Amino acid sequence: MIVRNAQLALPGAAGPVLGDLSIADGKIREIVLRDPEHLRSGGDSTADTGATKHHGAADDAEILDAGGLLVFPGAIDPHVHFFDPGYTHKEDFFHGTAASASGGVTTVIDMPDTSVPPAVDAASVREKLEQVAERALIDFGFFGGISGALCDERLEQRIAEMAGEVCGIKTYETSGAAHFPRVSHYQYQQILELTRKHDCIVLVHAEDYDYVAAATPVARAGGDGGMQFYRSRPEIAETLSVFSVTEIAEQLEAQLHIVHLGTARAAEIVASRRYSSGETCPQYLEFDCHDFERIGAPLKITPPVKGPANKDVLWRMLAEGGIDFVASDHAPGTVEEKSTGSIWTDYAGIPGGPLLFRYVLSEGYLAGRLPLARLLQVCSETAARRYRLADRKGSISVGKDADLVFVDPQAESVVRGADSLSKGKVTPYEGRTLRGKVVRTVVRGKTVYTCDQGVVAEAGYGAFVRPNRSLPHWSR
Repeated sequence: MIVRNAQLALPGAAGPVLGDLSIADGKIREIVLRDPEHLRSGGDSTADTGATKHHGAADDAEILDAGGLLVFPGAIDPHVHFFDPGYTHKEDFFHGTAASASGGVTTVIDMPDTSVPPAVDAASVREKLEQVAERALIDFGFFGGISGALCDERLEQRIAEMAGEVCGIKTYETSGAAHFPRVSHYQYQQILELTRKHDCIVLVHAEDYDYVAAATPVARAGGDGGMQFYRSRPEIAETLSVFSVTEIAEQLEAQLHIVHLGTARAAEIVASRRYSSGETCPQYLEFDCHDFERIGAPLKITPPVKGPANKDVLWRMLAEGGIDFVASDHAPGTVEEKSTGSIWTDYAGIPGGPLLFRYVLSEGYLAGRLPLARLLQVCSETAARRYRLADRKGSISVGKDADLVFVDPQAESVVRGADSLSKGKVTPYEGRTLRGKVVRTVVRGKTVYTCDQGVVAEAGYGAFVRPNRSLPHWSR
């Protein structure tokens, strides 16, 4: 494939640069720039700015004229729950990856605890891979998981077996799943000692168990609205948890990552740590607890959205580097599960994957909150580095996978749950207009989605990605 007349979003560029790409065997083989002066001083070593021919391209190469569209590196969504195998009435790998592709995502990393069996050792990781690989449309990796119940004599064996196969080990300080109980602080010390030994990273759902357990019955007795659910798990529950687990990681010099940060103070603690990183999600940038009271179950997630003062701080920290990247926490529920009649029994989760890149593009880059370089970092580059995929993923660079998303920045799109390729149709963004439209998504040089035709590749095209453990860990 040769891509011509594209406004390329290249690493190191102050703005999009008009150029062409030559792609072979799924990799970017050459970048020809027509506007090299837009690059920052020193240029980009991955680009051949003087070339006039696409050397090495086959005579019968597919020519794709981008017509001046913006072309970004495919987004990485490093936090999805596709419920496959086991709970596929909610989502499965085909619908989940198709929906992600429609939003410009080319690589996802799936969580371990929302499948049957959960991915908690080498055998269960292999079993999950065998079942879902035939359904994946885009590239995908896994996280393994360790619950409090698995901190036994086989703990080190489990971690050692999974370390080379998964991008990290997911844990919960407060868990809503009976089959995947929380990890205590002492158990975190055990786990982090072992993941440091076996060169792996721990991910934490950070809500303080003691606080949530005590606050929930009081809040529940106070009513049935979104504000009451928020009061059962407010900012302090996240802050206490984040402080504790990141302190353990600092003491042990162990790699740690906090998922779905929604509290400004918690994010500030993470930013001050040497060995810990953090992500936020569009829902914490867009909504607050007053929206939750108004919208109700479609916005129920855990941790819940927080007070309105957090949003501006989260945006600022995302722009300035205090928050490292974004993820969707895609976890849809059915219409029935999201409408039980009580906020306390309604399912907690939303179908965020199709909106991850679209939202940050619209409300970050196109709205002027994020410069281009930072957009590329928070949507692609930093997650690739954190999970040691950066030799293949994360930027438009020679030698990397040709994962691309074509965007019309002048177009708009309206969020309609019924139109989503996900099985999840209940979204708090219903009716929301976003700037910019994903026109085409390319994975390893193959178009998998277009806005006119929908899915245009076969299920099973997506490839499993493992971390390259010869790459260095991310560092602040």
